[in-house]
Amino acid sequence: MDNNTLFSLLSARGVSGNEGAAGELFTRLIRPYVDDVTVDIYGNFIAHRRGSGQKVMFAAHIDEVGLMVTYIDPEGYLYFQPVGGVDVTILPAQRVIIEHEGREVVGVIGKKAIHLMTQEERGKSQVKAEDLWIDIGVSSKEEAEALVSVGDYISYSTTPYLLSSERVCSKSLDDRAGVFTLIEIARLLADKPISCDLYLVASLQEEIGCRGVRTAAFSIRPEVGIAIDVTHATDYPSVNPKRSGKIELGKGVVIAKGPNIAPELASRLVATAQRESIPYQLEAIAHPTGTDANLMQVSAEGIRTALLSIPCRYMHTPNEVVALSDIEAAARLGAGVLA
Repeated sequence: MDNNTLFSLLSARGVSGNEGAAGELFTRLIRPYVDDVTVDIYGNFIAHRRGSGQKVMFAAHIDEVGLMVTYIDPEGYLYFQPVGGVDVTILPAQRVIIEHEGREVVGVIGKKAIHLMTQEERGKSQVKAEDLWIDIGVSSKEEAEALVSVGDYISYSTTPYLLSSERVCSKSLDDRAGVFTLIEIARLLADKPISCDLYLVASLQEEIGCRGVRTAAFSIRPEVGIAIDVTHATDYPSVNPKRSGKIELGKGVVIAKGPNIAPELASRLVATAQRESIPYQLEAIAHPTGTDANLMQVSAEGIRTALLSIPCRYMHTPNEVVALSDIEAAARLGAGVLA
């Protein structure tokens, strides 16, 4: 498993609606292992390994959560709104990148210093987006508009980092870890015959409603669809496993069960993991999942659907954390189930 490939995917910027650069990187990385890569009308990046038999589609979303510039005030401060499920309370003092016409502009998210707050302000329990701004180091609206524009996308400015030999922290592990898994599946199968027609889709705009996978599934019409995403690890303080289940970093790929999942596919994944000695965990999801599996299942005439997940701590923050061994287990299971 090549950490440099993973880190390059994590470093790419691709907020929902602005995934082009990340998708082009995916295309370059997976092309050696497949027959062709195309981009559909919606913008999904679709790698195809031609084969006989039923159509099987793996999908992992390439978009990440972020922000968008909505207003520039007379002093040149930028105001914004979240794109996707961003916890606004974590944003103060974060360094961010604003993308404008191929150029990157660095900014810092500002908030009134606690020393200057009134007692009433200190007692406020909730931070709202309108309480924050981005400082790009200019002094006027005119200076700001020479660098950025309303509608520009904003992403976290973080560098992937190994916390240990086994665990990595970065922005966009949700779901570049899954996209990397697609590449690994293609690599593991590259020199092997497959008994299916295989599609590996880097889907768009999952973070704002699983929009890309719906169009990809409709056009491909697979008999089997397997989403690959991250899921919440519950092995850190303050999380109640009685409510959220027990999912741990380093304990293997997570196989979902529930109404969003075809039971026979979940059983086949479990049997494959056992046969291949791949570490795995089970997750019960008693409702439609918050992943591409949700709309995949009900696309076109309906698709037999499964979900493989990689445990992730601190989801949707600038420093999500996953275990490299769990990504490897996901790739081995994805490839193994096609054997």
